[in-house]
Amino acid sequence: MLICYDLYYEEIGFEIAKKLNAKILPMSHKIFPDGETYIRFPNPDVIEGETIVFIGNAYPNQNNGIIRALFTVSTLKDLGAKKVIIVFPYLPYSRQDKRFLPGECISAKVLVDLLIKAGADIVMTIDVHNEKAFEEFGAKFVNISSMNAWAKYFKKINKSYFLVAPDKGRMKVVGKLAEILSVDATSFIKERDLTTGKILKHAPSNEEELMKLAKENEIAIIWDDILATGGTVANVSKQLRKIFNGEIWAAFTHVLMLPGAIQRITMAGVSKIIATNTIRNTFAEVNISQLLANEVQKYA
Repeated sequence: MLICYDLYYEEIGFEIAKKLNAKILPMSHKIFPDGETYIRFPNPDVIEGETIVFIGNAYPNQNNGIIRALFTVSTLKDLGAKKVIIVFPYLPYSRQDKRFLPGECISAKVLVDLLIKAGADIVMTIDVHNEKAFEEFGAKFVNISSMNAWAKYFKKINKSYFLVAPDKGRMKVVGKLAEILSVDATSFIKERDLTTGKILKHAPSNEEELMKLAKENEIAIIWDDILATGGTVANVSKQLRKIFNGEIWAAFTHVLMLPGAIQRITMAGVSKIIATNTIRNTFAEVNISQLLANEVQKYA
């Protein structure tokens, strides 16, 4: 097995290679003056008959990252790789997993389909927004849950706390983590404008339950998969602040952190932001490289 990684996020690829005691397959990349992408493997002779794991990076500049991944996978197969596993720790376009409005492109499916057609035997990611949306790809699509990594992190907290799901759809996974940790969990109700995507309102799904948890605990932890503008967590935090005087933490697998998000969140009452390192970010405290290494080894 050889490990190849996107040069725009080398840290996570290097960590996985080190944990698997695998050799790194060098690759060269450049952008031509007209903006087109160039990929080359300086040592093509070592590729034939090998299983190659490519660790992709798709944020920021996700469109460029996707092109690099497509070129890389296709070239590896053309050079004789026996098997190509592509790992996108954060899968771009994954939130557009269905048609919210008539005529929309289901971008998430298009992307995975392109990667497979380019030569990927397995497309692997962590905490995809809606796993069921990718069922048609069968064993070629692997979604890894970060739950155990989060459980390990949260178990170190020495204060009383409860978990908060920002919407009912998230409550299933938040509830599972709460069971592992033997803590309570509650959720909020979210309504969006389908045209603009703007959140219209947030409200506790069970106000009586929330008030009870607020009295009994020192920390409320809002746990979600993606942080982009911070609108959702800010709205939930504002509602929590009306009845909860303790610390409010916000924890996310994928932190895109668009301009203004930090200010929006902290002004809403969040005192601590925690993230994994699926995307390079300053809040990364949960390292998922071991989790990825374990899964890659299963399929290599």
